[in-house]
Amino acid sequence: MSPEQFKYIRESFGLTQNELATCLGLHQKTISQYEIGFRKPGPTVVIVMNLLQQVSHSQSQKLLDLMEQISEKVKNGN
Repeated sequence: MSPEQFKYIRESFGLTQNELATCLGLHQKTISQYEIGFRKPGPTVVIVMNLLQQVSHSQSQKLLDLMEQISEKVKNGN
């Protein structure tokens, strides 16, 4: 996935780098590095981004909400 494609998908959902990072359980700096091409996203992140792009906006929003909930639970040790 190119940096431009990664950024396009994020922006198409109206998400900030920080919001996407929270959903993916990553740091905002990591998202920034993906978008400038300094780092390449791993296979799981690429799969999630492609999935978001291929399902309807409402389905994608539900998926993002679920990912954020899971990320918070993992962060809190639950």
